[in-house]
Amino acid sequence: MRLNARPEGGLRRTLVGTVVTAIGTLILALLLLEDPLVEHRVSQLAQETVQTSLAEVESRLDDGLPADRVADLVGAETGTRVTILRGDEILGDTGLDGDELGDAQGVVHREALDAFLDGRAGPRRVDGQHVAFARHDDLIVQVVRSTALSDRVHATVRELLVLGGVMAVLIAMLLTFVLGRMLIEPARELTRTADALAAGDLSARTRSDRDDELGAIGRALDRMADQLVDRIDTLRSEQDRLRTVLNSMVEAVFVTDSIGRIVATNAALDQMVGRDARGLTAMEAIRSPELHDAVRAARKGEARHVEFEIQVGETEQAFSGHVAPLQEGAGVVAVLHDVSKLRETDRLRRDFVANASHELRTPLTAIRGFAETLRDGAVDDPSASRRFLDVILRHTLRLQALVGDLTALSRAESTEHPLELEAVDVASATVEVVRGLASKAEQRGVQLIFEPPNEVLLVTANARALDQVLINLVDNAIKYTPENTSVRVRVHPAGRSVLLEVNNPGPPIAPQHLERVFERFYRIDEGRSRDVGGTGLGLSIVKHLCMQMGAEVRARSDAAEGTTFVVQLRRVGAEGEGASADGLDSEAG
Repeated sequence: MRLNARPEGGLRRTLVGTVVTAIGTLILALLLLEDPLVEHRVSQLAQETVQTSLAEVESRLDDGLPADRVADLVGAETGTRVTILRGDEILGDTGLDGDELGDAQGVVHREALDAFLDGRAGPRRVDGQHVAFARHDDLIVQVVRSTALSDRVHATVRELLVLGGVMAVLIAMLLTFVLGRMLIEPARELTRTADALAAGDLSARTRSDRDDELGAIGRALDRMADQLVDRIDTLRSEQDRLRTVLNSMVEAVFVTDSIGRIVATNAALDQMVGRDARGLTAMEAIRSPELHDAVRAARKGEARHVEFEIQVGETEQAFSGHVAPLQEGAGVVAVLHDVSKLRETDRLRRDFVANASHELRTPLTAIRGFAETLRDGAVDDPSASRRFLDVILRHTLRLQALVGDLTALSRAESTEHPLELEAVDVASATVEVVRGLASKAEQRGVQLIFEPPNEVLLVTANARALDQVLINLVDNAIKYTPENTSVRVRVHPAGRSVLLEVNNPGPPIAPQHLERVFERFYRIDEGRSRDVGGTGLGLSIVKHLCMQMGAEVRARSDAAEGTTFVVQLRRVGAEGEGASADGLDSEAG
């Protein structure tokens, strides 16, 4: 779309109209001035001629020539009519001969003669003629010059002016057309280039090689376009860098304009909001009164720190942010940190300290109590002292197991020394664990059953870690299985994975507990858990060891089946080995 475009041919019409108007005005002025100027000049010439004729007549009369002869000679020479009078008698006249001479009636201009005789000398214009008189002795000389020549001159000048004006207009129009072609086409090229640049075509150039002002304008326009391209490229590079920086930030960022509409965001904020937030207000994008108050304060020039919680997808997430005003009231910028994991980590830390303190307090209290009892005299009673020492030993072993599990958990959570993975025969490893725990199962009146696969199944794992996972799961199942029931351990392939399942028919775990059984020190039934022993860290150790091996552990529980823990391992040699746990999970169903 052309901006401020003139109508086609507008400049040419303007040039032609201006030139024609100027020439027409000049011709009109000449026509108006022609009549008085020509009239004055012709009258002046006629008067000079008349005066010359009078002087010639007087000179010839002085030479003694007859009056009639003088009138004819001077009239022929000067183109005037000379009449010589004595009183009312015509002695000589340029237009009369012989008998025609005599009476002056009709020849002499009587009013002009009377004026001359009254002393009002000088040429006069009478009936379209110039008349002058002179006195020579007793003679009166009348000289008359016709104005017909003046009229012809007037007409001729008018004709010449009109003809010259028409020719001047035609020549001016031709020159204007040629000049227009020389000026208008380059001007149109400049206009087309400017319109193309304004429309976004930054490759448009005039490429002008003219040496005049239009060429200089074209080259200046080309230089401006080159500079514009450079600046736009620089701005785009800066914008791309800024966009890359913003999108690489884990913090959610948005910027508003002066009226509170979001004009820029990053990927973290779009993911947080679930849509493109540009064009929305902060309140429309993020439903948080605390954030809205902070944005409103920042628009007034006051930076604010804000903390709030919102629903993101199906989870409640906590955010901590800073909202600051831009310069000159141009808007605000907000940087929001997702502190949900930090808060969860802090909660886990507090729970861990509380649970660890609780787990340590019970055996330490028992050990201290029985030790003080022995010190106060019970040591002298052999039966009592032996019973107290057995209690102290039992609680010491419990502390030792707790410290050992804490060490194992710390090692499983550490990323500084990753596990070395290798191909492990999962069935052979499971058989060894089942054989090692068979006697414990028999002591509790539980049957331990292993269902081997029909083929050799190799998995990517660490042998020691897999052994610890199996021991913890099977031992945990034995503890919570009622007497005269069976714990079943099963290994079978599932697509690109191998599933290791440990099932016990004990009481089912409620759904609200099932989600948290892998947390450290989490106990479903405090009293029963302490009766069967254990530190409450076994399943947490299992979870972190599985994560280090690229495996996944999960639990399911219902009244009919009991509780089953499933470890999903990566199968060696299967297509897609090394896929993520999520991919294996979907494959295994």
